[in-house]
Amino acid sequence: MKRIAEADLCAWATRALTAVGVPDADAAHIARCLVDVDLRGVKSHGTRQLRRYVGEFRDGRVNPTPQIRTLREGGNIIRLDGDGGAGYLVATQAVDAACAKAKAEGLALASTCNHGHVGSAGIYARRALKHGLISWGMAGGASWTKTEDPQATVWNSMQAPPLCFGVPADDGGPPLVLDMNANQFKHGTDPEEALAAGYGRSVFGSLGMRFVSTLVAGALSGTLEEGVERRFEAATRGFFFVVVDPDLVGDGAAWRVRVREIIDESLTLPPMRGTEQAALPGTLEWRRERERKETGIPLPDDHREMLDAIAADLGIGPPEWRD
Repeated sequence: MKRIAEADLCAWATRALTAVGVPDADAAHIARCLVDVDLRGVKSHGTRQLRRYVGEFRDGRVNPTPQIRTLREGGNIIRLDGDGGAGYLVATQAVDAACAKAKAEGLALASTCNHGHVGSAGIYARRALKHGLISWGMAGGASWTKTEDPQATVWNSMQAPPLCFGVPADDGGPPLVLDMNANQFKHGTDPEEALAAGYGRSVFGSLGMRFVSTLVAGALSGTLEEGVERRFEAATRGFFFVVVDPDLVGDGAAWRVRVREIIDESLTLPPMRGTEQAALPGTLEWRRERERKETGIPLPDDHREMLDAIAADLGIGPPEWRD
């Protein structure tokens, strides 16, 4: 395993994306999102995703130069069409607009359609946290079809999209960010075995979250406007984001102080058996991010080799790894 400095990885990822036609500013934003996820140690959704994205852009399955447009906007709503581009671009624009509206109106809803993968849902919750706002977001695919696998059960009727809740707290400690896959079981886990082992609530809870995310963020939010054709094969995603200003309910500043106290006091309790340290959702990511900004981002050999292979394929220099 080798490490790489945050700035070096971000600069290299930007070059990789511009090499497949993504404009400089858009490439830098996508790269920043991916590197932030690597800083937090979410292994699946950081720069590992570049292999997928580079292929989608190069093969014309995602639009490298989208012209995002507003489909609908009101006092506390906004709906955007991503023009077949990267989900990060349209989702960020939608979330930022929703945060501004929530600060003015108390709560706001953003939805998007016609774009690719939005990445880790925690990216967007953390944007809302910077404004002291509560958020709930989820993503889903719009192109649902019934599985034809003869061995499938109702469990296989849905994929497992992401959803995320963000709760703001005063500065000085980790936030509460519940960034999760709708499926709470490892890939390959047999749900029927889990049912037999007594985990029925977890199985049906996961199944329910899979349906909620797909139906709301995919089938509702991801559906194109009437008469609009889907021009980019991989631009099948939708995104749904609700943001609330706690001042709409009570004294937001006092509440955020109380949240900070509750989180900090909870983390003084012993860790659960089988874990090394007491943590809440978002705690470990916060700790890793702070550490890795100083020490560099550790990437396992398979991850490093994948990025080196992308560099060779694109004809750009490899990332600047530390010894």
